[in-house]
Amino acid sequence: MQVRKFEAKSMKEALEMVKSQLGPDAIILAAKDNSRGFGLGGQVSVEITAAVSEETLQRKKFAESRIRPQYKERIQKAPARVQRQFIDNMVDKYNEERGPRKEITRTRYIEIDDQEFAQQIAPMQAAPDRATERIKSAAQQAWNAMQLEDSWGIRSASSVASEAGTESRRENHKETRDTENDKSTAVAKKASENTEELSNLRQELAQLKNVLHQFQKVPQTMAGQHPGADYGLNYEFSSMFEKLQQAGVSSEIIGEMLLEAQKQMPPVRYKNKALIEGWVARHILDTTQIVGDTQSTKIQVFMGPPGSGKTSSMVKLASHYVVNGHKKVALVTTDSLKVGSADQLRIYAQILNVPFAIVRNANDWDYVIQQLSGYDYILCDSPGLGMKSIEEIQFLKSVMPRDLENVTRHLVLNATSKDQDLSEMGRRFQSAHFSDVIFTSLDNSVQHGPIYNFIHNFKVPLHSFGIGTRVPEDFEMATRERVLDLIFKLTKVKKEV
Repeated sequence: MQVRKFEAKSMKEALEMVKSQLGPDAIILAAKDNSRGFGLGGQVSVEITAAVSEETLQRKKFAESRIRPQYKERIQKAPARVQRQFIDNMVDKYNEERGPRKEITRTRYIEIDDQEFAQQIAPMQAAPDRATERIKSAAQQAWNAMQLEDSWGIRSASSVASEAGTESRRENHKETRDTENDKSTAVAKKASENTEELSNLRQELAQLKNVLHQFQKVPQTMAGQHPGADYGLNYEFSSMFEKLQQAGVSSEIIGEMLLEAQKQMPPVRYKNKALIEGWVARHILDTTQIVGDTQSTKIQVFMGPPGSGKTSSMVKLASHYVVNGHKKVALVTTDSLKVGSADQLRIYAQILNVPFAIVRNANDWDYVIQQLSGYDYILCDSPGLGMKSIEEIQFLKSVMPRDLENVTRHLVLNATSKDQDLSEMGRRFQSAHFSDVIFTSLDNSVQHGPIYNFIHNFKVPLHSFGIGTRVPEDFEMATRERVLDLIFKLTKVKKEV
């Protein structure tokens, strides 16, 4: 899916841009009026976020590639209905020129190489009518045989012959004894043959029962195995379930999200994958919290586990304030545990030409704040702590300013960490009451779904991203569109050149 933002002077011009670049079938995800100026004139602008599936966009590009240059502008200015009809006609015409596609042969499940199963089912495949007749005949003979059974099973041939001989004597009591003996012998022979045939029929019925038992296993092993079935999702949502899973979004969040989509969307829309993607994209945009352009407090503290990139994030943000915002910034460190950390930060302060101070306890903050009262921001670096013990928690609190209500606490985490490790770090630093979260090493991470998992589970906004080692280039403020871009893999993450 392609998600893009368009900015224009009016809603009409913005919609024309959407129609021109994404086509008539684009889905409008969001629209808002920008308070800031548009262009050199400083006029108010309109911003639209739109999305379109890859297949629909490819159809549009294909149709435009076959238009003559003198007609291209006329088609782009035409209404959406005319554009859609034109694209469909061009694609249908191309498919007709190619001719009908060759049918793909598929092996039926019944033809799978299973010798025992094939031997049992072969008579039914070769002659279905004959098999039906044999089943009916076997059932009828089995019913008749039940009349010959007693508490010990099937009676012996001699018993059957005796009964048959007795019946024969009742009907032909006038005949001689020799004739009766001959008939009794014949009946006994026929009863023996019936007993043997009955035994064969029982064997065939047992085989048929085994075949039916194997048939009953087929739907049982196949039912309810599509992705998301455990959460009550229909099969049509399985592809989106897999896509979000591959991006690293947790299964519980995916199940909750798609269940809501399944409730809100009419069943006739389930077949349209583009609509499902559009709904999920809009849901991610609506549920992603970001700091945005809100005014941060004067004192900002960067905390997090060792190696998460706290110092680099602080220097990048300071460079952003100085270079882009033209703000007066001061750097402070409370990290007296790591050797050389203070010297490294002092060098960065000299490069940026900003003041630098070291705070060893909460009492030092009173002097620092008084001396830096004329500065816009005071950015403070803290030591890397795992927050595994009470001593580490108490140490972090001891170097914090007393007035924590006017302090923004950024939790800095590495985007390459596992989802469980990120959740554990968030749980440990909850005692420090972090205000937002910064994710670093975005360029080294393959799955970015854990970012959405973290802000969803801990209900905190995103502040910014670190996407490389360069200062201040590899730094960007977080946006909802960026989070959606990372999950859907719409564009590549910027890497160091």
